Amino acid sequence: MSRDALLARIRAASPGPGSPGAAIAGRAPSAHALHPAPPGLPALPAPQVLGDPVALFIDRARDLGVGVERVPSIQEAAELAAARLAQRRVHRVAVWETPDLAPVLEHLRAGGIEVLGPGSSIEALAQADAGVTGAEWGIAETATLALASNPQQPRLVSLLPPVHLVILRADRILSDLHALFLHGGTLPSSLTLITGPSRSADIGSVLVLGAHGPTEVVILLIGR
Repeated sequence: MSRDALLARIRAASPGPGSPGAAIAGRAPSAHALHPAPPGLPALPAPQVLGDPVALFIDRARDLGVGVERVPSIQEAAELAAARLAQRRVHRVAVWETPDLAPVLEHLRAGGIEVLGPGSSIEALAQADAGVTGAEWGIAETATLALASNPQQPRLVSLLPPVHLVILRADRILSDLHALFLHGGTLPSSLTLITGPSRSADIGSVLVLGAHGPTEVVILLIGR
């Protein structure tokens, strides 16, 4: 079959924008007709409509082996973060220095935990017992965390230490990845997507945790 004939068959079988097969079950009416993709880029599907994206995020995260605890405010999150790290006998923590995490830093220092801020060497970060970060977004469908990187939010804080503790607001959980890319505002130039603890089965198809990053991820979810 020639290339032109094959493409013609695919076009004939593909539903047009107004055909019954064009709608995607469980997804919102598309806004792409009003905001078409730039020339040369494919249009994204519309985000899913979920009854309770927070509950789905928690379920999917726990399926991945991620610890999730809900707290009403950043103050309670700071107290719980210090307590959970103390239980793990953590002595040195790499932390983002952002206004949202200021209470966490205060509680860590008050508990006698050494805090490594931005500007710390790679060698120092590699010796940290845990990394504490925020997260710009959570993706309910896959329990993925989206972390932006900048000088005050080093990417290595979430990648090098064996334990990654994340502070996430419940109102920052989106339905799926399509919703992230369609959300208002410009995404940062560096965005790390994290789905559960680091794992690999490259060698002998044997699953190994911590091959390329933390073996444990804990999320403190702010909001009811």
